[in-house]
Amino acid sequence: MTDSLSAGGQRIRSLTTRGMMVPLKFTLGTSAAIVKAVPLLLVDLLNEDGVTGRAYAFCYRPSGAVAISSHLFEAVDLLKGKESTPFDVMQTLSRQFALLGVTGAVRMALSLLDMAMWDAMAQMQRVPLSSLLGSSPKSLRAYDSRGLGLMEPDRLAEEAKTLLESGLRAVKLRLGYPLFPRTWPLCGAVRRSISGGDVAIMVDYNQALTSTEAILRGRELEERNLLARGADCSR
Repeated sequence: MTDSLSAGGQRIRSLTTRGMMVPLKFTLGTSAAIVKAVPLLLVDLLNEDGVTGRAYAFCYRPSGAVAISSHLFEAVDLLKGKESTPFDVMQTLSRQFALLGVTGAVRMALSLLDMAMWDAMAQMQRVPLSSLLGSSPKSLRAYDSRGLGLMEPDRLAEEAKTLLESGLRAVKLRLGYPLFPRTWPLCGAVRRSISGGDVAIMVDYNQALTSTEAILRGRELEERNLLARGADCSR
């Protein structure tokens, strides 16, 4: 193990990004748009040890992938040949991009870089990333978030049954409606369609709420004995 590896540092050699549109089997209606395909940006970050760290992001719009990729290449040019840790990189780049604003596409670019560096470090030390971060590999429940967009109760009920054919025991329902009372018939329709099984139904407002609205709706969810993930309509 080299000194740089034991210190968690690495020298970045090159970056490759690939943008692609991934069609969705289930059209996804959110509070912002109707999503029929997902623009992804795939990142390969090669370091001087010959290890490639990988990461990817859902960029929301094709133009988002272009902007994020551009920020990434500029960031990597600032780092090439320098011994860096993920912490060092975030400190340096947050300062470099401060006037532009470390939000939106810039924030996503720096996050992708951070993830790719951590992935490379785990590979170099031949341990799972969870172990490198101080934990250990464990089983986690997965949920299906492919559909259940903004649509009428009958369509939601049918789509929920289709999603559960994958074998997963939790689904995510979008509820980005302006009026809160409208959400409960939707939860009820989905729950009735999958009755008889231990299935968790989570909800997502897709950033449709102000901070004040989020607090109010969170309290409404809490009063109904729902899970802290803001999201369980099972009871």
